[in-house]
Amino acid sequence: MDTQALPLHPLAGLRVLDLTMLLPGPLCTMLLGDWGADVIKVEPRLGGDPLRGGPGSLEMGSAYFLGLNRNKRSLAVDLRHEEGREIVRRLLREADVLVEGFRPGKLARLGLGYADVRAVNPRIIYCSLSGYGQEGPLAGRAGHDLNYLALSGALSLFGEAGGPPLPPGLPLADIAGAFMAAAAILASLWRREREGKGAWLDTSLHESSLYWLAPFVTAALSVGLRPARGRMPLTGAWPCYGIYRTRDGRYMALAALEPYFWEAFCRAVGREEWLPHGRAEGAEGARIRQEVADLFASRTQQEWAGLLADADCCCEPLLELDEALEHPQARQRGLAAQVTLPGGEALGQVGTPARMGSLRLPPPRLGEHTQAILRELGYSEEAIHALIERRVVTVARA
Repeated sequence: MDTQALPLHPLAGLRVLDLTMLLPGPLCTMLLGDWGADVIKVEPRLGGDPLRGGPGSLEMGSAYFLGLNRNKRSLAVDLRHEEGREIVRRLLREADVLVEGFRPGKLARLGLGYADVRAVNPRIIYCSLSGYGQEGPLAGRAGHDLNYLALSGALSLFGEAGGPPLPPGLPLADIAGAFMAAAAILASLWRREREGKGAWLDTSLHESSLYWLAPFVTAALSVGLRPARGRMPLTGAWPCYGIYRTRDGRYMALAALEPYFWEAFCRAVGREEWLPHGRAEGAEGARIRQEVADLFASRTQQEWAGLLADADCCCEPLLELDEALEHPQARQRGLAAQVTLPGGEALGQVGTPARMGSLRLPPPRLGEHTQAILRELGYSEEAIHALIERRVVTVARA
């Protein structure tokens, strides 16, 4: 594939103000930054984004924070202070996008709601990314990923039949919301190109996780088909699709969903008698599934990977994360990357998506770019020093 024609930084020249914290908003704005946007991360003056103190402590802060905030500049400012809000207003006059993750009404009370911003910049794309949206009985309610998955119905689908629901290993509602917000922003920018209009985007983590259930929603609303944990075709009902334990306690992921893949699997393992039963359900399905499980338990994961490597049957070894990053496919596609920190240390990062973008800036220290941004806004050195002295803004420590 010739990727030279792909624009390296398709969003170059776009100014994004990031007033979000933790995971959903920062993941959304990191994507925009990876693709070339100038993202200014507006953080609380004291402490910054709470994820800076999250899991995985490194010298510069939490690994979780460092994994979500590259290609951004940090402005540490106190929005409770009128002078701090004025700094943000001045930035907004020339901004293209604002992404905020506060509870509904919080920024309006600070004079930074959509109506306030639109008055000074009618072309702004103002994206509110909240838990439950800007209206409704839960609009002001606190929540986290597990809550949104629970109320969307998604959480009920994780786990084995007859067992309790299990929390997924990924914050799926947060991730769904991040990408839904990014998609809505890009769509609105395209509309602005045609019509010259800004927009207020009301995106929520709860709705985004429900959107991912689109086929199940249609089945439930149209034919009354209720998805059941561990009993759907892709979660335990069909022998051709599942996770099977190997002799060494590892696992193989078999996804021979189409009949020709199932046939290729059966012939590769010498069990042609299974050919009619790939999608068997009920007692027959349980019997075949157990036979498939017994077969996988007879060899190690490495042996199965070697045996099925050329079988073209959609069966792969289940890898741990460190193994996944070392896999030849991940290495060839640049999925494990590095960015150099100011001290010269290399920080591991996930590669940029769609083979566009680059790791231009390392994750910022709190307030690392405060002075530079204020200078860009026309503040004099004396004014900047006064803002620091009055504790309106914070600059990074060396």
